[in-house]
Amino acid sequence: MEAVADSLYTVALRDAPSSLPADARITAEARYARELERALGGPEQVATALDAVLSLEGADMISAADKAMAERWQKAAGTARDRALSQIGEVEEAYFEVRLG
Repeated sequence: MEAVADSLYTVALRDAPSSLPADARITAEARYARELERALGGPEQVATALDAVLSLEGADMISAADKAMAERWQKAAGTARDRALSQIGEVEEAYFEVRLG
């Protein structure tokens, strides 16, 4: 299952225990999306930030603005992960995959 945020991006919880109920997975994915949007300003800003961060992969030079965007994304994603997984319990290996829609 994946949470879809206005078709701009999708969120999927990966490597969670197989014993995790589907409704808990869906709730965690939706919360992760909400927390990203809260931190970054909305679904459009999440998609824009993700696109910018993905474009930095393999870049030889990174501008100060790009570095700041990457740091903002990392902070938002970390906070969103912590909050989304707080209701699930011990899931050290789990992570959220975010893809542009």
